[in-house]
Amino acid sequence: MAVRDEVRDAQRALATLDAAHRRAVARLDQALARRAQVLAEADRQVAVARGAVEAAIADMARQVSADLTAAVLGLDVAEVRRLARSAPPATNDHARAR
Repeated sequence: MAVRDEVRDAQRALATLDAAHRRAVARLDQALARRAQVLAEADRQVAVARGAVEAAIADMARQVSADLTAAVLGLDVAEVRRLARSAPPATNDHARAR
């Protein structure tokens, strides 16, 4: 009979360890899902900020010239020209006042 008790004890221990593992996996899955949401939002914010920088460069190039903009900002003039062609005109109050 002692062997059966040992087997039952081992089965209980395995069940307890398996349950702990399943809970840990569930917590990891939740943490990974939260991380993915946070990273997606951060990526969106970076894209918005990058777009604003590109729009500001394009607006400057349209107002003072691509060559001067490139010199002042330390950028390649070809990149400034590309941005000036591709970025939509600024819609801020300064642009409307002109």
